[in-house]
Amino acid sequence: MKSRILSLASDTLVYGAFTVFGRFLTFFLTPIYSNYLTVSENGEITYIYSLLAFMNIILSIGMDSAFFRFYKKDDIEHNRLVFSHSYISILIFSLSITLLIIINSGNVSLLIPELKNSGQVILLAALIPFLDSLIIIPFSLLRMERKALKFSLTRLANIIVAIILNIIFVIILRKGIYGVFLAQVLASLTSILIVSPELKQYLRIKIDKNLLKDMFKFGLPTIPAALSSIILQVVDRPILMLLTDSYQVGIYSVNYKLGIPMMILVAVFEYAWKPFYLSRFEDKDAKELFSRILTFFIIVSSFVFLGTVFLMDFIVRLPFIGGKFINPAFWVGMDLIPMVLTAYFFNGMFINYACGPYITKKTNYLPIAIGTGAILKITFNFILIPYIGYYGAGISSIIGYFASAAVLLIINKKIYPIQYNWSKITLILVFTLIFYLLGIYLTKDMELIISLITRLGLILAFGATIILSRIITKDEIGKIKTLFFKRKS
Repeated sequence: MKSRILSLASDTLVYGAFTVFGRFLTFFLTPIYSNYLTVSENGEITYIYSLLAFMNIILSIGMDSAFFRFYKKDDIEHNRLVFSHSYISILIFSLSITLLIIINSGNVSLLIPELKNSGQVILLAALIPFLDSLIIIPFSLLRMERKALKFSLTRLANIIVAIILNIIFVIILRKGIYGVFLAQVLASLTSILIVSPELKQYLRIKIDKNLLKDMFKFGLPTIPAALSSIILQVVDRPILMLLTDSYQVGIYSVNYKLGIPMMILVAVFEYAWKPFYLSRFEDKDAKELFSRILTFFIIVSSFVFLGTVFLMDFIVRLPFIGGKFINPAFWVGMDLIPMVLTAYFFNGMFINYACGPYITKKTNYLPIAIGTGAILKITFNFILIPYIGYYGAGISSIIGYFASAAVLLIINKKIYPIQYNWSKITLILVFTLIFYLLGIYLTKDMELIISLITRLGLILAFGATIILSRIITKDEIGKIKTLFFKRKS
């Protein structure tokens, strides 16, 4: 038992560390694009990538889920069949769809009429989800074989190659949008080369009709849930493009990415949280512990919120390749940042509540919560964007993530009730709001340096307020740390 828990913790650490580091590296494409591409070009890139996110789900045809379900630990011949059926099914389907898009690239390019070199860009963009689909099953195999390091290094290699090629194509050769997508195509090809040994070892041209049928029967129904999750994440971009223009999408996308501190916090928490509660839920005081962890998560989130909102004004002005860290043309949308941070915060709340369905093995409730958030996000995007532009998209993101968290909390009251300390949680949120408003009001007309000092002081004052109000005590912090790092035998 001890060794299995330690191996889980080790894998989680590898996946989590490399994923967070990868996202951090990817973020540095944002200042590059902001300085070397126009606002509209940034919007066009974001719009295309949001469509590709949907393509990635569709092209997988649920076979990634089927692979996990039908994989058997100690039966390599069976696993070769499962691997081959999954891989070949995805290959045939994704190749067919990609060819259709390429053949009709002229019509597809009409979706972005102002896009330069639209035919070439659409061709490259169509190749990205196709190439990515070819590494879905090899990546799944690496995960099932617990080759966490190779999996993570391959993904990191993809990111590093993409960044280097973006520097070459966008900064040096000035290829614009074409260079952005060419860089990603070549990066995806790199990943395929790295996982080619797995392809050689497992891919076989052999068909088991019954197994293939069972895999499709299991995999296809998982697509709607996966699409709901993607809708909740990126649907605001294509809707914003539909209702406004690429300029507004560009402003929105760059400022949305400036919410990366909260995104990273939530990502780190998610990697640590799931294995933790699955190994602790049988403890006598598990629910009390989970309640305290939510309170602690909200405190940390509040610091991240205030720190990001108060300091981002100064970060975007730092020197960077091509000018400022973020080109001044995008600063007009910085009021979006508090909205983005709030949306990520509610996503973190959802992740907290997800312990209920996983512990009780009732994960069928998760698509209900995610689907509700996705539907509301779509609805409010169409309601708000025509009146307030990209701010409507920001508000819709908050509504979508809040709704998914709220629905899951209601579900948990039925399947796995936890008594959260709502009085403390409310107090934390009230203090956060007060200090946020103070920071905005007091520093409105201050010089840059004085404003920075004042805002740093307010962050320290917020911390002192949390301590003095005894929202969370030293004993509680100590208990949480002890339980997280105590090794269960």
